[in-house]
Amino acid sequence: MKARRKQLLFVWGLVAILAIVIGVEETRRAQHIEVSTTRSEKFLLPLPLEQIGAIEILRKGQLHRFERDETGAWLYHGQQDEANAAAHTHRADPLVASTIAQAITMFSRTQKEQPIPLKPGQDEYGVSRPDILVMVYAVKSTEPITRLAVGTVSPDGYSRYVLPVGANEAITIAEYQITNLVAMIDAVAKQPTAPTPAAGTNRGR
Repeated sequence: MKARRKQLLFVWGLVAILAIVIGVEETRRAQHIEVSTTRSEKFLLPLPLEQIGAIEILRKGQLHRFERDETGAWLYHGQQDEANAAAHTHRADPLVASTIAQAITMFSRTQKEQPIPLKPGQDEYGVSRPDILVMVYAVKSTEPITRLAVGTVSPDGYSRYVLPVGANEAITIAEYQITNLVAMIDAVAKQPTAPTPAAGTNRGR
């Protein structure tokens, strides 16, 4: 009887040790997954490219929206203002998709350069009333994960002042990243507008 009891205690002891080992390994695994999916703070955008579903750029009063379709290809929604609302179309042209993909891929790799303290009541960097506002959305999200007020170019011409909306200080990024976004808008906006379906035609949306 005593021998059987000792065997049972030994077995339950092994089970307890095994449970502890499994628990420790699962905790380490969870921590590893959390770290591996958290993007480095050196990047301007909090999400990597594959997790970005749409980008909206407000430039000189006109809102331009770029988003992925069901296949992951990028398309241009056109200018989202009242004057262009009637002619609004989804443009899934392969050349346009490639142009958008290249620009957004590069923008997703933007790194922060230097923090810039802001002086209360002053807008020496142009971020309080920006000409360009960038809003980035995660896949299948209706709310932007970040809003970026794009200010003026630095005196040396190599950097651009940017204020993440809600932050206490601005940062600088490479000026060519903003130049590329503006060039993307100009390039796709010049593409011919797709014919508008006749009344009563199924538009597939």
